[in-house]
Amino acid sequence: MQTSITNSTTRYGWGAIILHWLIALIFIGQFALGFVMVRVTSQRTAFELIQLHKSFGFLLLGLIILRIVWRYGNTTPALPRSVGTLERRAAPLAHFALYAFQLALPLS
Repeated sequence: MQTSITNSTTRYGWGAIILHWLIALIFIGQFALGFVMVRVTSQRTAFELIQLHKSFGFLLLGLIILRIVWRYGNTTPALPRSVGTLERRAAPLAHFALYAFQLALPLS
C-alpha cells in the first residue's frame, strides 16, 4: 500500500501526519520550556529562554495555521463503521475546539 503526501478517503497522507507530530512535539516542548524558564535563577538565562519560547510559539502558530489550511484543503478519511452516532456528531465539534484552542494559546 502506497502512501501519498495528501490525504485519501481511507487514510491521512504524510503531509498531515508530519504536521500533526511536529506540532505535538513543539507543543509539549513549549510546556517543558515554560516550566524551566520560570524556575531559572539567572536573569540572563531566563531572558534567553523566554526569547526561545517566543520564537517556538511563532513557529507553532505558523504550523497550526498551515495544518488548518492543509486539513480543509484535503479530503478527510471516513470514520470507521464502528463509531457511534454520538461520536460522529461530536468529532467535528471536538476538532474545531482543538484547532481554536491551538490558535488561542500561542496568541495569548
